Formats: sequence, structure tokens, C-alpha cells
Amino acid sequence: MRKTMIITLFSSALLLSACSGPTPGEQLDTVLKDTFEAEKDYRDTQGEMEKLEKNEQQLFESIMTLTREQQEEVKAQAEEALASADERLALLEKEKKSMDTAEETFNEIDPVIEEAEEADVKTDLTELKAKMQDRFNAHADFTDAYENLTNLQKELYELLLDEETDLQKLQEKTIEVNEQNAKVQEAVTVFNEKTEQFNELKDATIENLTEK
Repeated sequence: MRKTMIITLFSSALLLSACSGPTPGEQLDTVLKDTFEAEKDYRDTQGEMEKLEKNEQQLFESIMTLTREQQEEVKAQAEEALASADERLALLEKEKKSMDTAEETFNEIDPVIEEAEEADVKTDLTELKAKMQDRFNAHADFTDAYENLTNLQKELYELLLDEETDLQKLQEKTIEVNEQNAKVQEAVTVFNEKTEQFNELKDATIENLTEK
């Protein structure tokens, strides 16, 4: 259903200073580490979601090979798929909360930007914040698309529970599911791109701060 989503790897700035107060690099290091920790639940859900998705796909394919005479087996497998979809929605909610917390945590960069004395440092940190916001926005777009997909899949499973459902209705709902799945894949691609862009800018910013 969805491609594996990129996990942001925040490398430590490790900028030490003889000054009494923390340098912008040290402050950024703290913000990055705190944000990485805030995304823990997001990272933890990825494997669980993928496992559920694969199992549902197998259930659906199995159901499609069954006949009307095997309705009890169809019902059992469709109910299992429905339960799995609900479990994915619960995990998605956990993922959303994790990313919301990470977004709030990353706002700790604001005082770092305000306190930066050098104009180029202030500019670099401001651009880094904007790039991270792009990433959070992309994740929000993904979760919206994924939630819509899962609800369509639930509608499909519910159709399978009804032995009066005709083949045309199943085909129409399957087309809806496939179209929404394409939107999910597109959202994942955008999120991955935004994550890569953030990582590149983050590394460049850390390098610039290290040289000062």
C-alpha cells in the first residue's frame, strides 16, 4: 500500500565552546535531539503498519478466490480485515500525535534564531525551520490521504460481508481504493523528498556552524 517512509536521522552537531553560554550549534543540537526523540512513536509505528497492510492484502486476495458457497469463510476473513484496518487507523492516530509533538518541539529553534548574533547564522536557522515545516506539512497531507484510503478499504471489506453485493459494486469500490492508494504513494514520495531536503540543509547548516 505505502512505501516505507523515511526516518529522519538527526546527526549531532557536537559543537563545543569555551564560552559560558551555549553556542547556536549546541542549541541546535539540543533541538534536533529533542525532535528526534519526539518522533519515536512515529518511527515505531512504521513496521507495525507495514505488517498489517501486507496481511490485509493477503486476506483480500484470498477472499477473491472464494466462492459464494464459502460465504462463512469470506465473512471471517473480511471481519479480520476490518479489524486490521481499525488497528491501522489507531496506529495512524498515534503517528499523527507523535509528529504534532515533534512539530511543537522543533519550535524550540525560535529562541535560537532570535538569539543568533550573526546574520548568516540567523538566515541559515530560519531556512532550516522553514524546510522542517515543509516536512511536517507533507506528513499531514500523507496522513489525510492515508486515512481516506483506509476508510475506503473498510467500505470495501464491508461490501464483502454482504453476500448480496454484486461484482460491479466491488469493482467500483476497488477502483476507488486504487485511485486513493495512488494519492497515498504520491504523498509518501513528497514526504520523503522533504525529509531528504531537510537532512541536506541540516548537514550544511551544522557544517557552517562548525567552521565559525
